[in-house]
Amino acid sequence: MVPSAQDLENESLAMKYRPLLVLYPEIADGSRRKDHHRRDHAPGSPPPLDQDYHPRDIRLVLDNACLPGRKERPSREQLLDAMSKNNIDYIDLIDKRGPKDVDKFWRVYAEIKKKDSNPEYQRKAYAWVVKGSGRFKDYISIQYWLPYFFDDWANVHEMDWEMVSIILKKLDSTEEPITCVYNAHIGSFRKPWEDVHKVDDAGNKHPRGLHPVAYIANGSHASYFSDYPPNFNVAEKYLRDMLRIVVRIAKIGKDFTDYVPKFEEGAKCFPEVEVIPEPDRFGRWAGDWRWLNFKGGWGSPVRLSLQEGIIARIPGVRAISKMFERPIREAGPTGPNARIDSCWKDPFNWVNLECLDAEITRDWLGELGGANTNEL
Repeated sequence: MVPSAQDLENESLAMKYRPLLVLYPEIADGSRRKDHHRRDHAPGSPPPLDQDYHPRDIRLVLDNACLPGRKERPSREQLLDAMSKNNIDYIDLIDKRGPKDVDKFWRVYAEIKKKDSNPEYQRKAYAWVVKGSGRFKDYISIQYWLPYFFDDWANVHEMDWEMVSIILKKLDSTEEPITCVYNAHIGSFRKPWEDVHKVDDAGNKHPRGLHPVAYIANGSHASYFSDYPPNFNVAEKYLRDMLRIVVRIAKIGKDFTDYVPKFEEGAKCFPEVEVIPEPDRFGRWAGDWRWLNFKGGWGSPVRLSLQEGIIARIPGVRAISKMFERPIREAGPTGPNARIDSCWKDPFNWVNLECLDAEITRDWLGELGGANTNEL
């Protein structure tokens, strides 16, 4: 299919503003990870995990997934067909029993050879470009969706969808970025464009660069606006109120520390960008994009033991008990267009009404002497 003028314009915009990701180095082919949940780590100490997953082409996930209840791995076509028809509630990524064997995920991922040289498995961001209408007719939203293989933090789950978003205001012959939104632990946090760290096309720090810098947290893949001091529990500021209360009561805050790499020390990359096409008039995608029709979970649900099954029948009891279990084991997330918020269908009202303001300054502990927030 020959791309339309609108397709080419969307691709140009998505490439022009694609974010620079600052990540921990990825686990090497065939290597072994260090224990993320060792008992002797605490805020201020070096991160317990010095390796991570990087966002990869969704085909890497599809090629390692299974259908629920099936022993044999389906072909990519069979999996896409089942996901598109939504006759399954979830896909099994690796474990087929929920995220019980964390080491297995690291081992399997490390055994996927030559991810960087395989054209189907490159580091990837999927860009969803939306032109505003009505009172938002002068605005454009670009959402960069980042697919990760696994989440290994205080909570663990198969697959991980994260996102960096930019809002542009259309001018006569060009556009002007006005704000960014980063996802972190269910929450979405916004900052004015002038307060966001930026780089130029070569990846060099530049206050007038067009590429926002996203600092990706170790294991959890939460996206942050700054490389915060390691002795500050940055994650707690980004937790929802109820989870924050649980963390404080249980005194398990150290397990919720997010470590983000320094700009100079992290593995930096501009992900390849693939622009998501518009669906058909029925709101559905065809061909290789059929995974966008899927409304279920990208990963196994947590399987309960007999005892857990009995407890689960008592309202609230299991939910409370699981909050204090380390690590918290969760079902795989839904995909970008199946989220419960309005970010996919109504990105402009979502930024206005559902996103929270990130802190104005990165000077969390008074350690930076009032440094300008636009300095790296």
